Amino acid sequence: MFFPMIIAFSLLFLMLEHPLSIGCILLIQTILVAATLGVMNKTFWFSYILVLIFLGGMLILFIYVASLASNEKFNFNMQYLIMFCFFSVLLMLYLFFIDYLMISNKMIYSMNMMKMDIKFDMNLNQISYIYNFNTFYFTLFIIFYLLLTLLVIVKIMNISNKPLRLLN
Repeated sequence: MFFPMIIAFSLLFLMLEHPLSIGCILLIQTILVAATLGVMNKTFWFSYILVLIFLGGMLILFIYVASLASNEKFNFNMQYLIMFCFFSVLLMLYLFFIDYLMISNKMIYSMNMMKMDIKFDMNLNQISYIYNFNTFYFTLFIIFYLLLTLLVIVKIMNISNKPLRLLN
């Protein structure tokens, strides 16, 4: 259901040049991928974590880009819009008419499996996969790496007490 939109936004992502529009498309892509993961998995926890991580990263990138390219004019080429709409319609026609039976059977099967899982028990063992023995050290490494990065950035900002961008 979300796959045609994901592919269409991927094509649009390649055509854009302005950093804020690229960030907006990346945020929409993240929400679509998270919704797809949520429908395919038994719980929405992984997709929720994915959206929160990407949203935090996007906010940091938005602040950085807004400070560097604050006065840059946003131009949108009409040819790109027409080409994007044309490819989106072609992709949706292909996916809905050529693979209609495959998509509908997969969706019906996944919906039935999701209803059965919710009815019988909420399988929360998927959350424990993040913190099992095999990935424990990797998760701990990521936590310490992010903490070290935060401390280094704070130290860099305190040393100069100036903005990172020079003002003219």
